[in-house]
Amino acid sequence: MVMKTLIVIHRYVGVVLGVIMTVWCVSGFVMMYQGFPETSQQERLAGLATVDLAGWRADLPVAADTSVGGLQIKMLNGQPVMRLGRDEAYSLSTAQPVDVLDETGVRAVAQAFASGNGIAGEIAKLERIENDQWAVSGARQQPLYRAEFNDAGNTLVYVNGASGEVVQDANSGERIIAWFGAIPHWFYPALLRTNQPLWFGTVVWLSAIGCFLVVTGMVIGFIRLRGKSGKWWPYRNRPMWMWHHVFGTFAGVLVLTWTFSGLLTMAPWGLFESEPALERKEIASSMTWAEVQPVIAAAAADADSANIVSLRGAPFMGQPYLIARMRDGSQARIGANGRAPLMQAELEAGLQARGGVVAAGKLDVLTAEDDYYYGHKREVEFPVYRLVLNDADQTHVYFNATTGDARVVDATAKRYRWLESGLHSLDFSFLRARPLWDIVTLILMLAVTVACATGAWMSFTRIGQDYTRVREFFRRK
Repeated sequence: MVMKTLIVIHRYVGVVLGVIMTVWCVSGFVMMYQGFPETSQQERLAGLATVDLAGWRADLPVAADTSVGGLQIKMLNGQPVMRLGRDEAYSLSTAQPVDVLDETGVRAVAQAFASGNGIAGEIAKLERIENDQWAVSGARQQPLYRAEFNDAGNTLVYVNGASGEVVQDANSGERIIAWFGAIPHWFYPALLRTNQPLWFGTVVWLSAIGCFLVVTGMVIGFIRLRGKSGKWWPYRNRPMWMWHHVFGTFAGVLVLTWTFSGLLTMAPWGLFESEPALERKEIASSMTWAEVQPVIAAAAADADSANIVSLRGAPFMGQPYLIARMRDGSQARIGANGRAPLMQAELEAGLQARGGVVAAGKLDVLTAEDDYYYGHKREVEFPVYRLVLNDADQTHVYFNATTGDARVVDATAKRYRWLESGLHSLDFSFLRARPLWDIVTLILMLAVTVACATGAWMSFTRIGQDYTRVREFFRRK
């Protein structure tokens, strides 16, 4: 009786979830090579003009002791603009506040981005929007404008009117591929995604029910591995059943792994949350407007200033610095006396001065990848300073040797790395080499796709048979 009940539950849950999980599998093939359209760092840099600090003014209406650690300096429609957070912006040419861009200003930003990235054509339509299919963070980027270009790719460029930033771009090819990859894989149609609680709950519960479906299927598969006839393969005369039986039983672990790790990508029910051993404030610093002025002057006098396209505040261990981003994507740390790459002696002295848990940690120089600092699908810079704290979680802190930027890998980040990145993306050191990763991933994904697709087909077929029996039963009545 229990077995029959389990089979019925598995069959009927599989009608809906079997199709959804098959879609997840098929879209996963696309996701291996292209995700949701996004604007890369290189594209953003290509759309920026060189920061011109000649004649910059320090007499801004900003108090000398105002904290400006989060400042950014970029060119905006011909003038260098310094931003302090989301709401304050000042022209370094006029020392006056900068208002939200009007449509003319937005048009100029979008056109500059297009020119820098080789997007031919002109803006055919410019409109302010709240959100759409491609503006993922539209609600947080208001006022948001969408510029439609009449180029061959029908490119869309999204500009935040408050910051003057290009927050998204997508051509027709990227948008078409997304409908076969990221959108079905992440359940990302705009109608659902704009309602975040509904989207989150839908993905979490479908994934959880999918895990239940896989577990029940594996239980049934192992119990029925040897059929009533005494044969190990009881479905020889029904090929589709045989395929599902074999792949579902033995590839079920893979299906469960990917479904469960997909669930974990949502970090539901606080599964990844824990108290960090290191608070950001223990390694963070601040600087004032008075302190950063000599650093801006040093950046203006830098020998390679003609290639600087952005500057951002990066105070470190109580000292003021700016990080200059160059046209080619490289970075340089600039202090009051010019370029100042992070030296190990400076870092050690700063950590000792901070005291506490960071002073007691082990600092070394990393010249090759480890489990938490590696490339795979992104670029990483070496050498990097690695600080391992002497806490229960062995928290790792990585300091960029050029900029001093810190990345903290605490217990939460470690769990996410292994349970999500590891299990869901097969992101393991022994598989990172390509094309090995591609070959292994494609083979495993093909196996789980067969298991899910045959299961979905069987559920629909068997339910059709059940419906016919029920209809015949009532007809005889």
